[in-house]
Amino acid sequence: MAQYRLGIDIGGTFTDLVLYDKKDGSYKTEKILTTPKNLANGVLEGMKNLVDDFKDIDYFVHGTTAGLNAFLERKGSNVALIVTKGFRDVYEIGRANRPDMYSIKYRKPEPLVKRRNIFEVEERVLSDGSVETNINLDQLNEVIDQIVEQGFNSISVSLLHAYKNPEHEVAIKNAIKEKAPHISVSLSHEIAREWREYERTSTTVINAYVAPIVENYLSSLEERTGSAGLEGDLYIMQSNGGVMTSGVAKQMPIQTLLSGPVGGAVGSITLGNLTDYKNLICVDMGGTSFDVSLVIDGEPDVTSETSLEEFPILTPMVNIHTIGAGGGSIAWIEGGGLRVGPKSAGSDPGPACYGNGGTQATVTDANLVLGRLDEDGFLGGNMKLDREAAYAAVKEIADRLGLGVLETAEGICDIANAKMADAIRTLTVSKGIDPRDFALVAFGGAGPMHAVLIADLLGIRKILVPAIAGTFSAWGMLQTDIRHDAVRTFVSSLNRGDKSKMAVLYEEMKEETKMILAKQRVKPDNMTLQRTIDLRYVGQEYTVNVPFRSESNDRPVSQLTDLFHEMHGKIYGHSNPEGMVEAVNIRITGYGKLEKQKEEEKQSISKTSTDVISRTNKKVIWNGVEKNTPVLTSEHLQYGQSFYGPAIVEDPGTTTVIPSGYRACVDRLGNLEITKEGE
Repeated sequence: MAQYRLGIDIGGTFTDLVLYDKKDGSYKTEKILTTPKNLANGVLEGMKNLVDDFKDIDYFVHGTTAGLNAFLERKGSNVALIVTKGFRDVYEIGRANRPDMYSIKYRKPEPLVKRRNIFEVEERVLSDGSVETNINLDQLNEVIDQIVEQGFNSISVSLLHAYKNPEHEVAIKNAIKEKAPHISVSLSHEIAREWREYERTSTTVINAYVAPIVENYLSSLEERTGSAGLEGDLYIMQSNGGVMTSGVAKQMPIQTLLSGPVGGAVGSITLGNLTDYKNLICVDMGGTSFDVSLVIDGEPDVTSETSLEEFPILTPMVNIHTIGAGGGSIAWIEGGGLRVGPKSAGSDPGPACYGNGGTQATVTDANLVLGRLDEDGFLGGNMKLDREAAYAAVKEIADRLGLGVLETAEGICDIANAKMADAIRTLTVSKGIDPRDFALVAFGGAGPMHAVLIADLLGIRKILVPAIAGTFSAWGMLQTDIRHDAVRTFVSSLNRGDKSKMAVLYEEMKEETKMILAKQRVKPDNMTLQRTIDLRYVGQEYTVNVPFRSESNDRPVSQLTDLFHEMHGKIYGHSNPEGMVEAVNIRITGYGKLEKQKEEEKQSISKTSTDVISRTNKKVIWNGVEKNTPVLTSEHLQYGQSFYGPAIVEDPGTTTVIPSGYRACVDRLGNLEITKEGE
């Protein structure tokens, strides 16, 4: 009988694997360099290091960056866009807004589809869903012939008001599949069944842009793992915090865009439940990027609309803010000043200290020069670092700046810390949230190394470092369930809303959601459905997603509006209880419960042991001063032990840096709780 559950997270520098053994409740972790030319190579290599026989793997969940990388690097598919006749310019015009209105250097992002690749089709569906003009099949066939002749491998279809009546989009897909079954087709009503023609079109285009890349990657991974003995479904982490089978992921690849970073956010929810911390700032610092997300009152901060590279996306996603700041971020000089990132050394060649031919100074090199990293203890001693190469790389920058090497190394780290603190402010202070009311959860290969220093800049006094912080995102993927989101636009004043029409739409979404969950082998008893509704004040543009909290359609409208006023006040700092409220969208979120391990307390630990044994003592630079600092190893730390900074804690997956003024304590699960002294 299969005994393992496996979670895998591919990062820009390292691929992280977490293996859970259901028989004895133990974890094994693996961290290997990512193989950017073929991501599947790194995945297979890591799996073989952990498991002898792939048939022993009962559950496999994977966070993929294939779609996100293709989008960010503009290496997606050759996409054609089909629209309603007369609306060819919807995608290019967009909202005609200027996000950075005072920047004279501002340029709109280049559209993913050029205007010459946008094709019009004669048809017209009105806003109430009625058909005014039937689709011109002869003209449609001409358009499809042109698309095939020009060699497009992906087609995006976004017709006006298709969210209300999708029959013309379905007809177009059927015609395409009949003539060119090899071409990937994305329909707007399947990707984002909401009004706002530009946002819906943008979302569908992005889905089409990454679809062939994600389809090919997942098909290749399925084939290679299957031939190696893996049985059962391959699950993919979604941007909304749930998982889906790879079969569904191929149809909805846009849901995989943030699948890697979201694993850490989901893991933080589980961690918060185990430690009784309900408000968390989750920071994931790897080799390439720094990702920030929030857990508020034990729930993830999920948004139904977001944007990537200024392109709007209408699909539920965990609200994650990402910047180019990681251990591999390169230090450089511009205008006589020191800069750090966003460009990264990645895994090939990597930081100078990796010894793979890299010569540019990175944040990792700076930490090694300062003594915060140990050349012999990196990755549990499995990877030897080249301190001389790191020193030479930092010295090259220092000489150009006219500064000392140690001073420059601290400057590199300070700049990176300041950028990461600003990223946290973007999700908190800029939205009226005080970060001092939160605990900071730090994970990723480099997160615990910088977490306390970042917290100090923000006034945060409690930092949590999970027991397996280095591979925490992969661990988090093992803590989630299958999820599917359905939405229908329903604009109506709640004072006179037609509740019977709303009930019909909810029933339609309910059946759709159950069908998709059933396709992923979820049994009816394991399905849970949650109804919500997007409300706003009449005259406003933005909505608040309000839970129904009841399956009854007889729920008084006043209860919904009262809850809306309350939530609006919490989010925006004000509300208008006398204002008229209207509905915009109704939603259903379906969950398919998966088996998950029960977290147990760390075994074989003494609740009375207080003596902390250090592996060694070494000289470390703290604010320009060299101090003799104890270096501890996580495997020798026991429940109830505590110690004061300065100290460094080494783990096979990460290194935790604790400066003076902070006290660290090991909790019952093996996590490090770090508190500013005096608290």
